[in-house]
Amino acid sequence: MKKKSAAGIAAALSISAATAMLSVASPANATGPGTSTSSTVGYVCQSRYDGAWFPINGYSRGFTTTAPAQVGKGAAFNVSFDPAPILAVGDYNKELTDIEVAYKVSPEARVLGYKLVGGSNLGTATFHVERRGAEFVVTSPDTLPGGVEFDLPTLVVALRAPSTAGTVTTAPGGSSFENRSFGWNRLHPANNQWDPFQCYANPATPVVFSTTNVA
Repeated sequence: MKKKSAAGIAAALSISAATAMLSVASPANATGPGTSTSSTVGYVCQSRYDGAWFPINGYSRGFTTTAPAQVGKGAAFNVSFDPAPILAVGDYNKELTDIEVAYKVSPEARVLGYKLVGGSNLGTATFHVERRGAEFVVTSPDTLPGGVEFDLPTLVVALRAPSTAGTVTTAPGGSSFENRSFGWNRLHPANNQWDPFQCYANPATPVVFSTTNVA
């Protein structure tokens, strides 16, 4: 039976890894074009092998977020979240399933809609968005092969700014291994068992993807 898991697994079992609608609003309502920002999210991660859990240290993923720097009160605008391509090392990932990446939008904005665009090397896997309050989880129950780089779809969220001055921020979603920020379930080629790869954004190094001022 497949069990829950998340991103490209890193080195060995001791593991230290160095080296995740409705019609979308027109950006014409925003003051100026969207600004793209690249961010690196550091994660707290763990996985399991032959029933034993072990940490995966130093794991991180890159994201590019596009959002306007400023909008008017009550204006509609878009924010897009584009994760960097993933290569799950084939030595530890024969197959992947239940891939998840979570994003969060501050509650000051009203959600008008959301959709997925793009993605590559996904084979027949289909992805959808699960709404969990202020969080959006891009996920798929389908299987992908390990050892092959793939690019998850970009999430585009249409928002309406609040009617009062302030800010609208976005960030990684998830907060624990049970409510993960990123992960998948993997079939390990050595023991042919399904085990989870679980990550949540490290609270010691918080990341804000975008900040839109409302004026």
